[in-house]
Amino acid sequence: MKTLLLTLVVVTIMCLDFGYTLICLTHKSAVFETTETCLPGLHKVCYKRWHIGHPGVAGCAVTCPRGYLIEIVECCATDKCNR
Repeated sequence: MKTLLLTLVVVTIMCLDFGYTLICLTHKSAVFETTETCLPGLHKVCYKRWHIGHPGVAGCAVTCPRGYLIEIVECCATDKCNR
């Protein structure tokens, strides 16, 4: 019984996520997507920025970046939300 209890405690500790980390897309295409694990406690949002004729850039940020002239910027705060 003690062994079972100890095993359950160890498994629980190993499965816990002690700090939530945001996951943002850095590239998305019809074939594949790449992601970036944001720095916990620092990066708060995922962003994507683009303008007509250019595929754009995406990733993690502390705050939502500013868009310039005809650039469009979108920010969000959940995993892979910057599709």
